[in-house]
Amino acid sequence: MVSKYLKITLIAVLVIGIVVPIFFLSFYNRSDESEIEIWYTYEGIDVIKERVLEYENLNPRVKIILQEQPSSGWLDKFISVAQTGESPDIFLAKGSWFGELAGLGYILPLTPFLTPQKEAEFLPSAIDGLSYENELWGLPLWYDSILLFYNKGLFDQAGLSYPNSNWTDIDLIYAAVQLTDRSENQIYGLVWSTLSPYMWPSFQYGFDHGSLYQNGQIVVNDTASVNAMEFIYDLKYFHRCVDYDDSSNSATQAFIAHKGAMLIYGGWYTPTLDTLDINYGLEVLPIISSTNKRITPMVEIKGWGISKDAKNSSLCYEIISFLTAKETQEDLIQFEYKVPTLFELINSPSVADNTVIKTQINQIEFSQYYPLDPIYNFYSDYMRAALQFILYDHQDIQAALDEAQAGINANTRS
Repeated sequence: MVSKYLKITLIAVLVIGIVVPIFFLSFYNRSDESEIEIWYTYEGIDVIKERVLEYENLNPRVKIILQEQPSSGWLDKFISVAQTGESPDIFLAKGSWFGELAGLGYILPLTPFLTPQKEAEFLPSAIDGLSYENELWGLPLWYDSILLFYNKGLFDQAGLSYPNSNWTDIDLIYAAVQLTDRSENQIYGLVWSTLSPYMWPSFQYGFDHGSLYQNGQIVVNDTASVNAMEFIYDLKYFHRCVDYDDSSNSATQAFIAHKGAMLIYGGWYTPTLDTLDINYGLEVLPIISSTNKRITPMVEIKGWGISKDAKNSSLCYEIISFLTAKETQEDLIQFEYKVPTLFELINSPSVADNTVIKTQINQIEFSQYYPLDPIYNFYSDYMRAALQFILYDHQDIQAALDEAQAGINANTRS
C-alpha cells in the first residue's frame, strides 16, 4: 500500500515538475511577445507582406498586424485615431503629411535613432525630403514623380515622332493639336488633372518661378504663376487640345481608352499600363522655350514613420529599418518601378537596365520637393479653388490667384 501511494506521489511530482515549467515558459513567451500594428498605403503591398513574414520568421516573438489603408481620407483618419491614443505603431505616408503630424505631436522624430552609418546609406535628398525643423520624421522608401506618358499607336497613326528629352512646349502643343480629334471620336492630344494643386507647380516652375516652397513661403500670384496659368488655360480653350481633365481618374481612363494621346501622371501608374493592351512610352516633361526651364513636378518621398502611441519605439525603428533595406527596395524596383532611396541601388544594374526607372530618375534630377511645412495643406485647398475658378468659371487669372495668395498668407505662421 505504501509502495502504491509512493508511486502515485512520485508520478504527481514528476507531472508537476514537467507541467509547471512548461506553463511558466509558455506564460513567459506570451508575456514577452510584441504586437505591432502597421498602416500601409499605396502600391507594393505584396512586396511588403513578404518582407513582414520574413521579419516575423526571424523574430518569432514579434507579431505584425499589417492593415491596408486607402490614401483618400488617410490624414484625417490618422489624426482622429491619434487623438484617442490609438494610432498605429508604424505607418507609410507621403512626405507632405509628415510635417502636419509632427506639428501636432502625433509622430516621433527618428533623429535619436538614426546613426551616421545608417544615414549614409540613403541619398541626401531622400533624408532631406522627410526632414522638418531639424528633425527626421521618416525613413525614405521610394521617390515618386510625374512623367509624360504617350500612346505610341496614336503617334504612329498621326505620323508624328515620339516625345524626347529635348522637347519644348512648342513641340508639345504641336503634337497635342495634331493628335486631337474633336469629332465623334473625342480624342484629345493631352490629358491630366488640370484642377490638381499637386500638378500645377510643374508649370509654375517651368515659367521660371522656381520651387513652390521657398524660405518658408508659398507664392502663387507672381508673374511666373500668371504665365503658367495662362499657358494651361490656352491649352484648354485656345488650342483646344486638353480635356478629360477634371480629375486624375478621368485623365487616366481617357488614356487607357485611347481617348488621350499624352498623359501627365505619376510613374506609379506604369505597372497598371503594363497589364493593359497599350503600346505606350514615357519621357521627361518638356522645356518651356521662353525660359529654357523644364516643366518640373514636385517629387514626393514615401516613407515609414512611428506614431506617438508606439508601444516600443526601438522595436518599431528596427522594423522600419528592415522594411527599407536593400531587399525590399530591390523588389519594389522589379515589381513596381519604384525609384530607390539607397545609395547602393541608385547605380545598380537593376536600375541602370530599367528604362522606366531611369526616366523617372532623369525627371527627378530636375524636380522640386514637396514641402513638409503644414502650409502646403492650406496651399492645396486655396489653389484647388483658384484652378476651379479660372479653368471652369473663367474668372480673371490674376484676381483668382491674388485671392488664393491671401488665403495662404492668412494661414502662414509668422
